[in-house]
Amino acid sequence: MRQELREIRTQGTPMRPLKIYKMQDENGRIDVPHHWQEHVEILWILRGTLSVTIREEQYTGTAGEIFYINPRELHGMQSTTQGCTYLALVFPLSWLQFDQADEAGEKYLRPLAELNAYVATHLPRQTAERAEALFQEIYILYDGNDDGAWLGIKARLLLFYFYLYSDGVVSRREKNSQKMDMLLHIARYVQEHYGESLSLDIMGKHFHMSPKYFSVYFQKHFSRNFTDYLAAIRIEQAKKLLLETEADMELIAQQTGFSGSSYFIRVFRKATGVTPGQYRKEFHQEPV
Repeated sequence: MRQELREIRTQGTPMRPLKIYKMQDENGRIDVPHHWQEHVEILWILRGTLSVTIREEQYTGTAGEIFYINPRELHGMQSTTQGCTYLALVFPLSWLQFDQADEAGEKYLRPLAELNAYVATHLPRQTAERAEALFQEIYILYDGNDDGAWLGIKARLLLFYFYLYSDGVVSRREKNSQKMDMLLHIARYVQEHYGESLSLDIMGKHFHMSPKYFSVYFQKHFSRNFTDYLAAIRIEQAKKLLLETEADMELIAQQTGFSGSSYFIRVFRKATGVTPGQYRKEFHQEPV
């Protein structure tokens, strides 16, 4: 596994390792390009329809469905209907393990943490229905400030893993294939060079493929063409710069690989439904 591919965003804090993201497409559709992280990520769809790609497999999920993303699995998400909303629960498996070794930790949690076992991607209806009640309680505790809330969150996540094992959705992991390593290598290269001029010719040459073959290969394994994928990566990086810096549109366009501010604004508006300036005004939070 190539460590440089890891998602850079910090997930939670040492004392509160779980982070819950509420994703909704109020301003343009949700478009999360392929990435991976060391943590578990659980997607619980609340409304609308979400297209989820995990380890090259594409799924379509609707309200009530739950997807489980094991650590180091390449994945991406896109909304396919208006009003799509989902919660993403992200946390390290190490948080749920115990200082004193016991059967619960050694037999059930450690294999998942060490990637010797994995959870099925699309949870069966029975498991999802049981988990949904737990996640509702977890979200209420997470959003509040009640005494003992994090003890309750941790207890419910442990119960969730009991459901996974009792419903038979945990299996031994197969070794990573060379093909998967290549896909991660491609994702890493784009993540590191999105600010530069990238083309099918450049990508094909770097990965020892003809431009045409690289295009077909990329479309097959990333479920979108290279141009759309690169634009999505650049838009995500532009969002961070809009919220975390005071840089003007021309500078952000240059840093994210767009040919100029006018083109950047046009592409950003098409992808999100708002201009970069409107996005910064609506979502920027002043320091407390």
